[in-house]
This record gives sequence, structure tokens and C-alpha cells, in this order.
Amino acid sequence: MVEKEDRHKTIIINPTAFIRDLNEYVALLFTNSFNQKSEQIPMIHDVDCVSLLNQGDVIEILPNGIINVLYQVQSFHNQIFVTSKCNSNCIMCPQPINIQEENKTESNLRLISLIDKNTKELAFNGGEPTLVGTDLFRLIFACKHFLPTTSLLLLTNARGFKDFEYTHVFSSLCHPDLTISTSLYGDNEIEHDYIVGSKGAFNEAILGMLNLATFGHPIEIRIVIHKYTYENLLGIAEYIYKNLTFVGHIAFMGMETIWQAKKNFGRLWVEPNDFVFILKEAIHHLRQRGMNVSIYNIPLCLLPRELWQFARRSITDWKNAFDADCIQGCSVKDQCSGMFNSGVKIYKQYIKPIS
Repeated sequence: MVEKEDRHKTIIINPTAFIRDLNEYVALLFTNSFNQKSEQIPMIHDVDCVSLLNQGDVIEILPNGIINVLYQVQSFHNQIFVTSKCNSNCIMCPQPINIQEENKTESNLRLISLIDKNTKELAFNGGEPTLVGTDLFRLIFACKHFLPTTSLLLLTNARGFKDFEYTHVFSSLCHPDLTISTSLYGDNEIEHDYIVGSKGAFNEAILGMLNLATFGHPIEIRIVIHKYTYENLLGIAEYIYKNLTFVGHIAFMGMETIWQAKKNFGRLWVEPNDFVFILKEAIHHLRQRGMNVSIYNIPLCLLPRELWQFARRSITDWKNAFDADCIQGCSVKDQCSGMFNSGVKIYKQYIKPIS
């Protein structure tokens, strides 16, 4: 937790230590050099951008001097990064996979204990969070204890929930406000399994969703739009309506062009004008059947006005960006999702500020 003393000094609770007495784990951050007078309190000096921190932020100070901001009290997009391990290998994945990664559970438990109790939302992501096994239960339970009014969003491929007993124990945690957000990239196993790079993933994901629905978990499905999905958006929408009517929300998403998506960009990119008509059909198909639909990560100027009502501002704040023309001349910028900062150059030729 951060407590500002003045413009040049900030107190930080270090989440890398096991918190018993908060006064025992205090570090003083200074923007300038100084003579250390106390041997009891760690002091770090010559720190850039201390002014960007706020009371309630949580940071991690690494031995090499790097300071990672793990939680920002003023952000609406805080996340717990559970693991970078994954049992899929999606061709458009924006997150690198590290199968040798050390377990993050203990440090994440400490982080949860330091998060402001008034935080409205918190997401768990990866990699694939269920790969930490029952440690995921510990993280959910810690949130229930330390953050009883915070809503949770679990980003998962749902394959781990194919195990009914695992799903049963997960459900027995009885978190009062937990939504499962998963993905679907085809209305059949051939298309979906190819995109996620794992045979059997489609059947496991569907079984996982059915198990979660058995215990009444709210479920959201996300569909990333690219070359291998856009022509079948209506087919995916129809599959969801016919087979997964318990799903509470469906989001059609623009692609974040980093990591695998950047590597495979030539195979994945589809012109906005090519997919927008099919996207409109898919959305109207679901809305006419009473299902809740949104559009994520696609600027308003790339959508017909009849779809604006479905567009949401969903990009994590530190990844969110606007082109200079948007900032200077667009009258709907405050309602627009903007773009991933990795995609500004890609979208620049399509951006049309609305006056």
C-alpha cells in the first residue's frame, strides 16, 4: 500500500514479504539521492516517475532495481497474473508462454492481501489459470476473505473445468460475484482446435462450460475476430444460441497484435470492411434471441452507427491508445474503445475522426 508523505517521498509496502506486521515491511522511495540514516527501513533513491504512484498502489521491488507496479488503486483494469503456462497455443495469443515459470501463488496471495478493499473489479488471467490446480482455489478464497465486495473475472479456456470434481470444489468456494470468461473460435472442433493449437480443446471447453453451468456460474464467451474466424461469426453465434443458452454475455473482440498475433499477422489480418457486415449479422442474430452482446477493442469509426450501442471501452488502461487525429478531432473519443497501443500504426489508415 502506498502512502504519500510529500512530493518527493512515497512509502511503499513491499508485497514480496509475507505480511504480518505492515510496519515491518516499509520502503521509502525518493526521487533524489540522500544519506541513509536508518538501518531499520529499506530506502530506494533516484526513482523516476514516483509522482505516477498513488495512495493504495502496490509495487514489487526486484533485486536488480526494477520496480513493477502490480496494482493501481485508480485503475478499473487490475489483474492477478496467475501463470504464464498454458495448455493451448493460440495463433493470435498476445501472451508469451513460459513452461519453466516458478509458481506465483504465494506472491499473488500477498498481493491480494494488500489490494484496496474498495476495489470494484479484479481479473485473474494467464496463461491458463486452472493449470495451477487447487492453488486457484486459494486465490479465489483469499479474494473472498480480503476483498469481499470485489467482483472477480476469471479468464480461462475452460478446459480444466472438464473435470467435474475440480469444478465441484471450485464452486464450493461460493464466491458471491465471480464470472467465468472463456473463448470459442468455431462451431466445430476442427476450426476451434486449429486456432488454439490443441487437439480436443473444443470438446474439453464445451464440457467445461457445461460443468460450470451445472453449478450456476455466470459465463461469458469471447470471440476474437481474425482471418480464421470472421467468415463464421454467424455460425458461432448460432452454435452458442442452440447449445449454450446459459451463457450470459458474448463479446466479439478486435485482435491485440503482439506476440503470436504479431508473428502470424500476415495469416490473421482481415480488413475491417470485410468483417463488419458479418459481425453485424452475428450480433443481430443473438440480440433477436434475447442474448447479451458486446463489441470490444474496435474503434467506433470502424463500425456502422447501428453497432455503436454494443461497443464497450474494455482495453486495459495501460494498453489503451488513440491516434493523434482521434485526440485532436474526434467528437466521440470519450465513448470510443480506442486501440491497443500495439495496433495504432495498423489502424491509422482506417481511422476517420467523427466531427
